[in-house]
Amino acid sequence: MEGLRLHLLGRFTCGRAGRAIELPLSTQRLTAFLGLRGPSHRSLIAGSLWPEVPEPQALASLRTGVWRMNRLAPGVLEIVGDGLCLSPTTSVDSAAQERVVDEVLGSHMVDGSTLRVLCQPELLSGWYDDWVMWERVRLSQLRLRALEVAARLFVESGQFDVALRLALEAVRAEPLRETAHGVLMSVYLAEGNVSDAIHQYRVFRDLLFRELGLEPSPRLTQLLPQARGVDSIVTVSGG
Repeated sequence: MEGLRLHLLGRFTCGRAGRAIELPLSTQRLTAFLGLRGPSHRSLIAGSLWPEVPEPQALASLRTGVWRMNRLAPGVLEIVGDGLCLSPTTSVDSAAQERVVDEVLGSHMVDGSTLRVLCQPELLSGWYDDWVMWERVRLSQLRLRALEVAARLFVESGQFDVALRLALEAVRAEPLRETAHGVLMSVYLAEGNVSDAIHQYRVFRDLLFRELGLEPSPRLTQLLPQARGVDSIVTVSGG
């Protein structure tokens, strides 16, 4: 039997053999939890998904969720001792993204799929469970770092178009992240677009001062070419 394809980046969707499977919200949450956390004890699952009710009631809700999942998508859930997990044939897009992150950060390996996999929406957009928000922050920080590293690697290989898109995505995802702006400036400079690098510096400088009352670090400022008028470039005065 073909495995389940589980999409957690952006809006929750799942399907099998090209056909979408509609799940009630409680079962979506169960499936998403196992897709993110892997094999987990029943008490941990119940306590995370239904934290506002006593444990016996949470475990009863979990049993109902398991029954519904087995009815709507047979063979997806597996019992492992006192725990549950998804079938090994299940593919999870957030797990695929994290594998690419590991390759970029651990081995400095990039290929044609790097851009597509890293430039995806945030994890389970619109979900605000504590366990989701923690996983969202964790994956977001890893993805941002991988975007920056991958952009530098593509610059080194002369693939400026891919590097630019990766750097722009990092800035879009976290506008106040100095290292993201630094990578974008580096892409512009590598292309020979000095004016774009200076403009990007000014955009970040003004945003940082307006939002936090801070100045860019000397490390970012030092990326700028030492040319005539540099003092006017780095002055923090809102324009």
